[in-house]
Amino acid sequence: MPTQEIVVLRYGHRVVRDYRVSSHCCLVSRAFGAKKIIIAGDEDLSIKTSVEDIVKRWGGSFKVEFTDSWRKTITSYRKKGFFSVHLTMYGLRLEKEAKKIGKKKKILLIVGSQKVEKEVYEQSDANIAVTGQPHSEIAALAVALDRLQDGKEFEKRFSKAKIRIIPQSRGKKVIK
Repeated sequence: MPTQEIVVLRYGHRVVRDYRVSSHCCLVSRAFGAKKIIIAGDEDLSIKTSVEDIVKRWGGSFKVEFTDSWRKTITSYRKKGFFSVHLTMYGLRLEKEAKKIGKKKKILLIVGSQKVEKEVYEQSDANIAVTGQPHSEIAALAVALDRLQDGKEFEKRFSKAKIRIIPQSRGKKVIK
């Protein structure tokens, strides 16, 4: 398993409008090996409660935090030695940058939910595109997490899991 510490920053969350997409960003972040997600914008405790329930049943130690300032969060994490990567369709191609970025020990992945402010591009160490086409931030997050960890996130075992799926070609096998 990778020795990286990956934190996701979801900026611009708006209650009601972004609940489903932000929730899915949390689930993808957890499943693909991030340590936590920090949601900048409206505090939405229903997301935190839902994800805590997933962690309790499916295992791991994933955390959801909220911040009122994405700027302070980026600055703080960069001071802690994190390499900040803004996922945007306007950046450098992920497939060309993944190996280099994937070698970093600490990565802050930044995904938005609304129009991106110029300062996000300027504060980021790298602006990376999954594709040069409009697409979902959930998809971009999943692909980036996979590429940055070179597929090793699939080897991850979640500690204290009460539920586990046994892979099957047909049907379902769930251990509770």
